[in-house]
Amino acid sequence: MANETVLSTLTYAPLLTTTLMKVLDSGALNDQVFNADVFLAWLRGSGRLKVIDGGERIRVGLLHEKNSTAGWYADYEALDTTAQSGMTAAFYNWKQGSVSISVHGRELRSNKGASRITSLQQEKIQQAALSLADVVATGAFSNGDGSGSKQLTGLAAMNETTPGTTAYASVSTANTVWQNQVQSSVGSAATNLLPSLRTLHNDCKQGKGGASGAPDFGVTTQAVHEALEALIFPQVRYQANSKGADAGVEKLMFKGVPIEWDDYCTSGELHLLNSNNMMLFVHSDANFKMADGGFQKPINQDALLTQIFFQGNLATNNRRKNGKLQGVT
Repeated sequence: MANETVLSTLTYAPLLTTTLMKVLDSGALNDQVFNADVFLAWLRGSGRLKVIDGGERIRVGLLHEKNSTAGWYADYEALDTTAQSGMTAAFYNWKQGSVSISVHGRELRSNKGASRITSLQQEKIQQAALSLADVVATGAFSNGDGSGSKQLTGLAAMNETTPGTTAYASVSTANTVWQNQVQSSVGSAATNLLPSLRTLHNDCKQGKGGASGAPDFGVTTQAVHEALEALIFPQVRYQANSKGADAGVEKLMFKGVPIEWDDYCTSGELHLLNSNNMMLFVHSDANFKMADGGFQKPINQDALLTQIFFQGNLATNNRRKNGKLQGVT
């Protein structure tokens, strides 16, 4: 009987591996992970998700000073050829996440047959995708200290409440250009939300960059989003609608910036972000990839087991173009 159990388990290992590989190759698991969360879905948008193939750390080039040789000249006047620095780099550590998918022998024997095994596998994949999405989405709003600093380094680190407190991406706190914008201790939303949001938007927009220098996405909590809607709703212009009255604002905008709410956002916060300066880096070999060898049988268990791996981190190349409201009540 023991030998029969092993043979049955090993017979289904290739089927389970093939089924999972088809899901991973189709991108279905990526869709479930990224689209399960508003902020992750936005990051996945054009140009924000960067799949790279290596490096000890993630390196992002930064410009923090102007080129001093730019200027006017006349005729034969000597041109300024002073060597320039003003460039540095931010380094982000790789952060790794995984989810395991296991099927024990009784499940395999109770669902005997290719079609029933495949159906069981789909349920396992769905469970794994939702669980991994929760891990990545939680990390996207964290400061990276969770799980012994193995967690994704998210918005809590990128947008500090007190800029210049902690070194970020291996750049010293002495570099004042490498600091986010913030409006802290905002307090009552009814009184202070719109003025604070206006100031934060302008602070993020200031400096060169034209239209591309302004924030183009905002993410907050459900409570702050509803408070903002209550403030904006009286200003809405109404048009006749044959479908009937509609009490509410379908899409909140502030100075042309869409403001969304996300279950994972930290209470009392609203982040303004610039898509030109935000990236989510993912390693090509751990971009929701299955472990080499597929499903394997542990030596001491009547089961089959594999993992799906994620390796990456959230990054910015211009921290001062992002900011947050903190302490909104």
